[in-house]
Amino acid sequence: MIIYNVTINIEESINKDWLSWMQKTHIPKVMKTGIFVSAKMTRVMVEEQMGGITYSIQYLCESKSKLDEYQVQFAP
Repeated sequence: MIIYNVTINIEESINKDWLSWMQKTHIPKVMKTGIFVSAKMTRVMVEEQMGGITYSIQYLCESKSKLDEYQVQFAP
């Protein structure tokens, strides 16, 4: 199994809207590609110098070739 990890820092002023978009739109759209078997989003407990709130989104897939397929066909 392979974990595809995306880490992002979000301004506090848009945090609620961004979280809603991720949970209701983006993650379901990524999962509909059929590439990943699960997704998990967590808050990273770190204080960034630039401020904001940091999240890690981890997508689990069966192989590196499946991840390559996602990056070529869907990520752009």
